[in-house]
Amino acid sequence: MKKTLLSALIIAGFAMNTNAQTSYWTFSWPISMGIGSTNEYIAKTSFRGISITGESFLTDNISVGGEWSWEVFDEIKRDLPPRELDVDGAKGNISGVEYRFLNTIPIFVNSHYYLGENGALRPYIGMGIGTVYVDQRTDIGFVTIPSKTWRLGVQPEVGVFIPFGLTGTGVSLKAKYRYATKASDVEALNMFSFGIGFGFMN
Repeated sequence: MKKTLLSALIIAGFAMNTNAQTSYWTFSWPISMGIGSTNEYIAKTSFRGISITGESFLTDNISVGGEWSWEVFDEIKRDLPPRELDVDGAKGNISGVEYRFLNTIPIFVNSHYYLGENGALRPYIGMGIGTVYVDQRTDIGFVTIPSKTWRLGVQPEVGVFIPFGLTGTGVSLKAKYRYATKASDVEALNMFSFGIGFGFMN
């Protein structure tokens, strides 16, 4: 976790120190859902998380910056078939109610292209690339099957900044698709995230 916070601070510092005309910060509440194999593991939508982005504009329309966020998923699975288990070379099967947990912490460098002008509605498209920390855990009775990995990730994104009148403060709306590569013991991460929060341009 210390490495995660340090990386987030480095990205924030990068966004703040870039020579640019304008900075843009957003603080959002993400609503996230898995797709593909991630949805098979946990189908329940996550309403727990936070997202922070900081950007600097290189031109009136192009920004670079960084993002740190955290999403928490959990779900109880019942009536599942027996699961094969391998503990130090001893193989067997285990069955029972499964308590599944998934925490994702992406740390991305991103770039966005904005339409419109300062003080007006500003829709944008963009792309992020970086690393995703994935903490996945399954509890079956007294047995815990953990997986904690850092993975390469990419994240295309669309959104819009809606200012309050002529101020630099407004509503931030965004939709993101996130992909993180497969690890040795778990499938690739695939998810959509919809964020709503506040944005600050100055």
